Amino acid sequence: MGYFTLSKFVFLLFIVGLSSIGYGQNSTQATRIILVTGATGTQGGAVARELLSRGYKVRGLTRNPNSESSLKLTALGIQMVQGNFDDSGSLDAALEGAYGAFSVQQYRGVGVEGEIRQSRAFADAAKRAGVEHFIYTSVLYARLGTGVPQFESKRQIEDYVRVSGVPYSIVRPPSFMSNLEAAWEAAANEGIYSAVFPASMARHHIAPEDIGRIVADAFDNKEVWIGRELDIAGQQISYDDIAIAMSRQIGKPVVYEQIPWEEYISTATSTAIARDAWYLANPVQVDMNALEQEFPGLRTIEDYLISAGWSER
Repeated sequence: MGYFTLSKFVFLLFIVGLSSIGYGQNSTQATRIILVTGATGTQGGAVARELLSRGYKVRGLTRNPNSESSLKLTALGIQMVQGNFDDSGSLDAALEGAYGAFSVQQYRGVGVEGEIRQSRAFADAAKRAGVEHFIYTSVLYARLGTGVPQFESKRQIEDYVRVSGVPYSIVRPPSFMSNLEAAWEAAANEGIYSAVFPASMARHHIAPEDIGRIVADAFDNKEVWIGRELDIAGQQISYDDIAIAMSRQIGKPVVYEQIPWEEYISTATSTAIARDAWYLANPVQVDMNALEQEFPGLRTIEDYLISAGWSER
């Protein structure tokens, strides 16, 4: 074998060797399957897309893989698999071979007892499957003993996850910035943004994309995140300042108007009333400085409005 041919042979062996040890930014991720529940929803969808962008093999759990929402995710390269939280066999099949699992459940449609039951069933299935990293997304207020049904359910789920035996992390997000989409029409057409809270009250919000980013970071860094529980948020901002941000993006004045409590409770659901009464009485603080240090560039409300195209509608 001549020198040139030998050199080529050695070079090829070097390249093959690099491949075998996982050379490249996403080489490890490319071998890891993560099952994302709620993939067709706001939070799960953001997590699924971020994981996909980092090179993970992403599965999405859905009741209907042929729904319009599921097919859109399939087109991105996400494997949508049929499953039901109340069908343990379908969960076992969906989790087969999975490295990680992202767990999000809803109380809407099944009630808080159903939410607890389904969350426990999914944690149990992850344990049976030998999942190496299970991330449960709770709510910012779950650990505080609020008495609010949809927060207390998540506190109970957190308690169960801790003793389930599955290697876990917990993230606790606040209100989603995407919820502001419900305010677009009144803001754009009437110049009004309204809620039941005082104009000066500053509450925490987070962009769904930042939930995806934080969760993906957790999957990237299992050794740091196993057993970790983190309150997360993107910005703490008053309702007046949200209206100001809307004004800048819409291009005309938007003013904040507080809805009187009696008017609000005449139409709101009992769960919403319990939640918002607790919010009013219990301001919650999050260490935003620490979050910004760990996750630089968290989106503000105005960042969200820009990315959502409020100035272009």
